[in-house]
Amino acid sequence: MYGVFMVFDNKFTSLTGNLLYVIDFSALVNAKNQNELNMLTSHILKTEASVAVSRDFYENYEVIIKSLNEEQRATAIRTKSFLDSLDRNSRLFYMSDIVNPQKIVYKLHKNPNVVFVYYKYSELSESVLQWLCSPRAHEMHSCALIMDDNGEINVCLSQDEIRNASTVYIDASSIDDDYFQSSFEPKMGAAIKTRDGKILHLGTRLGSGGEGAVFECSEAEESVIKIYHNGELNKLRLKKIFLMEKSQVCYDGICWPEKVVFSEKGEPLGYIMKKVNGKPLSSIFDGAESVLNEFPLWTKQDLVSLAIDILQKIQYLHLLGIIIGDLRLKNIVIREDGTPCIVDIDSCQIGTLPCPIGFPDFTPPELQQIEFKKQLRTYRNESFSCSVLMFKLLFCGLHPYNQRNCDKSLKENISSRNFPYPKSITGDLSKIPWGGYEQMWKNTPYQIQSFFNCIFAQGHRFNVQEMILILKTYNEFLDITKITTPSLNEILFHYE
Repeated sequence: MYGVFMVFDNKFTSLTGNLLYVIDFSALVNAKNQNELNMLTSHILKTEASVAVSRDFYENYEVIIKSLNEEQRATAIRTKSFLDSLDRNSRLFYMSDIVNPQKIVYKLHKNPNVVFVYYKYSELSESVLQWLCSPRAHEMHSCALIMDDNGEINVCLSQDEIRNASTVYIDASSIDDDYFQSSFEPKMGAAIKTRDGKILHLGTRLGSGGEGAVFECSEAEESVIKIYHNGELNKLRLKKIFLMEKSQVCYDGICWPEKVVFSEKGEPLGYIMKKVNGKPLSSIFDGAESVLNEFPLWTKQDLVSLAIDILQKIQYLHLLGIIIGDLRLKNIVIREDGTPCIVDIDSCQIGTLPCPIGFPDFTPPELQQIEFKKQLRTYRNESFSCSVLMFKLLFCGLHPYNQRNCDKSLKENISSRNFPYPKSITGDLSKIPWGGYEQMWKNTPYQIQSFFNCIFAQGHRFNVQEMILILKTYNEFLDITKITTPSLNEILFHYE
């Protein structure tokens, strides 16, 4: 079956035959060795192989081109130019009807000429591995080029090789309960230093939470410093902030740990991040009136645009192999101009390091009883959280499983998929909470109603790009109808 694949010194030279390379954007954006990518693209051009990309590839291009990381933007531009040249020579297979990686694997896994190209921590990797662990694994005849933690491409020619290269094992430090003690006293004027020896000083204390306190940085007005409380910095958190410091995350609206800071004795204390001014969504999205009090001119389109903006930021992180895990409105700040910023993100899952916390209201049924620090989340898990977020944004903070006169908890409703909204406006609306939400649901297009029903009543999962695409369609619908039916673009409706 794989007779045409032989690996010599140059791992791509002998990949010959009538091949179809199915390239996932994750492989490109995580490439630390551009030479390998250049070798691969040169090999594809030389051997006159073809390349297949799905619709989400171009949607991911739209996400990455907004990156503040010049190398990521340059990679995106080069890739698009490469695909355009293939297209002109009729060697590009565009799967315009596919957005979800699971559907890519389902459609192409039987083809022995297919070569999947993806990053180890990507959604496509998860989909391939899921297929290989299913009863239909024997049907898979494709091979894969899989980028590892170091950005090196591994050529996998058998199911076992693909499975081994795609499987991710949780870091042992996640269950280590030992915490680092420090003699440092965090107070205004205290000196700290970065890894390169730069001395900084803590400014005014801005706030404090369960993990640590946030201070202004005396030397940089645009930055703040998070110092963990003594006894809160364990091996998992320390490994994570060191890894985050090395990562290539650089995106407007993502408040990412930039540099680890130490005491003058060399004790790790916390990190520097960009300063964000604004209010958490949890304080604004508390009903339609609350949203309009903050942004009186907003319409439904503004809510849709906000949801698209936030989901694109989440997708950017997903492309880099990062799962937020602790997703909730409190961890998203909205600035004065109405643009969002994801904050308090140091607990996220990155690589083999899990997110040890989670908010029950955003937790999918399969993780409700799980101890998070012992479990790596999947993109499928996170898609549920993103769906809840999307619903809350469109319905001004209302949780999809909140119900009128219900004696069950949200956790119970999530587990039993007890979704109170009918498939059509002629259905039973008696369980929808008071506060104008009946009218909001009635004035929501059927396509969006059906989308939410599939998720919350039937248990279907859509990935982030599918959510973005349906929101873009919703935006176009509002553009068309806001003149003929302006009420559809309203946020607040009179109660019945």
